[in-house]
This record gives sequence, structure tokens and C-alpha cells, in this order.
Amino acid sequence: MMQAGIDTRLLDLYEEMIGSTDLTEVLLRIARVVGEDFDAERTTIYLLREDTQELESVAVVGNVARSIRVPVSPQSLAGYCASCGRAFVVPDAYGDLSGIHPDLRFDQTWDRRNGFRTRDILCVPAVFREQTLGVIQVINRRGGCFDAAALAGLIPVSRLVAYALYHARLYDELLTLKALRKQKASFMRVMVHELKSPVAGSKMLATGLLYARPGDEAVAHAAARIANRMDELLALVEDILNLSRVQQGGVLSDVLVLDLREETARASEPYVTQAAAKGLTLQRHFPSDPVWARFDRQGYQLVVSNLVSNAVKYTATGSVTVRLLPEDDHRAVLEVRDTGIGIPRADLPSIFQEFFRASNVRGGDIKGTGVGLAGVREIVERFGGAIEMDSEEGRGSRFCVRIPRVSGGSDCPISPAVP
Repeated sequence: MMQAGIDTRLLDLYEEMIGSTDLTEVLLRIARVVGEDFDAERTTIYLLREDTQELESVAVVGNVARSIRVPVSPQSLAGYCASCGRAFVVPDAYGDLSGIHPDLRFDQTWDRRNGFRTRDILCVPAVFREQTLGVIQVINRRGGCFDAAALAGLIPVSRLVAYALYHARLYDELLTLKALRKQKASFMRVMVHELKSPVAGSKMLATGLLYARPGDEAVAHAAARIANRMDELLALVEDILNLSRVQQGGVLSDVLVLDLREETARASEPYVTQAAAKGLTLQRHFPSDPVWARFDRQGYQLVVSNLVSNAVKYTATGSVTVRLLPEDDHRAVLEVRDTGIGIPRADLPSIFQEFFRASNVRGGDIKGTGVGLAGVREIVERFGGAIEMDSEEGRGSRFCVRIPRVSGGSDCPISPAVP
């Protein structure tokens, strides 16, 4: 175990990795080498995602077909390894784990669902320049159990993995910087155009107040118009700030296990009054039981409020429907449907692009920046979800957000439950 054979193959992979941009394939090959030489049933290499405070599998060899995501916390073995930054061996995952950490537990949900029995486990953090970038987890040695010697043999592998993850992060950041150069000109052009109108209008109206008589109705009217124009400015700034925070990888608030019923009801409540003021019906349908998901609370509220506010904004007559339901054991669905102006067919491929506005609203009286939906998609996909949309001009739109569920109201792994 971890003799000259694996050392030689890892050295070959290291040399290959230096000039490779497909580091996912390199990590997968590292996982295969580890699984073979440690005679393991499963090997997983996790990447630490700071934006969601989770570990996400980037290479899995063994009996897991789908991506694995677990929170960085003492309530999962890999999560604890990332949070404490130390390596450890678990003789029996179903046994007493308090010797490693008092709060440490093993979630057996995945085992029960797949008829599997997790036994002995190796967990080693992938650390580069004193920063934990991921975790290597090796499960079930086929002959006997893993011991301290096996753990010591896995540590050199973790150093190679850490460098690979660091290399991958630098490569992604380089691509992002190149894209930002192209976006900067568009960003500034839209900013200048959108800020100029409300600010210039407010200045003109404020000047007019100087010549109005105190108590005159014209004063009250002009003041109301100033307030409305400045609200447009504040909404624009808030949209751009939220989008920039999301794109920079930051969370908007704490990442928690949330009951999506409560969060959806809370975020959509302000628009009941707005819809009624326009003569619209806003219908909301929620399940009777909790729907748990691990999400950035403010981020989820931003998703709901953006979709519902757009539906109300772009609907002149008819109704808006907000529906939350569990789609299956793994996902929840948030659906927002309206009977509004819809989106022209030619505009549908661009609707989630930054600063894009559909052709049937440009130049009209409906204000907007095209920033919101770009941020919505960014947030949803960050937490393992997906958003889709169908729309027909003149008949309305439907946005459908699918979000991974967790099994209960605690800080537990995103389904499927994994060690």
C-alpha cells in the first residue's frame, strides 16, 4: 500500500498536470490510482467551495454516480476534515465517533438507500500554502481495515491534490479576468445611461421646488416624483451590488438549512399588495410539510423577490402564481407563472445575460436594468440548482427553479446523503 508503484504513477500525473487544463480528468485518474493501491471500494476528491461553505466532489471512483455535496461542519466526516484541517482514520463509521469530535456523526441515509455498508474511512485534507482547498476520502479497504500506516501513505497524495486544486483555481480566475475585460465596457456604458436619467430628472425637479410656493400642490407632486425617481436609482444600485457580490464568490448572508415554505412566503409577501394595486391576483401555493434545503438565506429571498417582482411588473391584467412543491426525494421546485407581456422568441436565449432586456420592454415605461435574472441564475446554480424558463409573447412567462433538498431541519448533507 502506497509503495513505489503509486509514487511513480503519481509523479507521472504530476508532470502531466503541469501542462494540463483538464484537471478534472487528472484528479479522476489520481482517484483511480488511490483506489487501486489502497484496495478501496470508493475514493472521493472534494473541492472546498468557500462561496457555499460546502465540499463538492470533483472526482469519484466507486459506487457513486452523481455529484456529492456536503457542508463544512462537524456533522459529516469529510466536512469535519475540511473544517479542522487534520487527517484521521475511522475504524467503523457506524461506531462511536466522539473520540474524533463530540459532535461528529455519520449519516446512514445514503447507505440505506443503496444497500451499502460504510465501514473504515480515511479522511485527509488537501492543504496548499496553509489553506485547505479540499479533502480526499477513501472508504472501505477490501482486505482488513485502514490503519495509521495507510493514513500516513495518503498524505503525500493529498499534497499533489492540493496543488492540482490550487492550479485549477488560478486557471478559473484567469479566465474570469479575461471575461471581465470585455464586460467592463458594457457595464460602464449601461451604468452611465441608466444612472443619468433618474439623477438628471431628480435634479431638474428639485430645482423646480425652489420656485414653488410653500403648501402648493405642485410641491407635493414634484416631491413625489423625486421620490419615485430616486427609488429607481436605489433599485438599480442594489441590483448591481447584489450581482457583483455574487459574481465575486461571496455569500449574501449565512448558509443555513432553510424551510423553503417560510422563506418563499416571506419573500413574496410584499408583492401581494403591489399586485392588488394593479388589479392583479397573486396566488400562492405551498405544501403542508416543510421543504428543507441548504441555501444562502438572503440569496434565496433575492431569487424569489426578483422572479415575483418581475412577474408583477410585466403583467398588466390577469394573475401571477407562486408555487412551491417537492418534486421528488431529491429536489424542490419553485414555480413563478404570470399572464403578462411575455418574451419574444428571438430574445429567449439571452434572457439570463447581464444587462439584457427583452426587445418588447426597451424604451417603454417599464423600468429595469436586466441585472436581476443574471444574479438569480448565478445564485441558483451555485447551490446545485437549475433554472429554466418558457415564455410566449403576449401570453405570459413561467420560471421554474429546481433546488436540491436535504433530509431534515439541521445542518446535514445535500441529498444524496453521503459520509
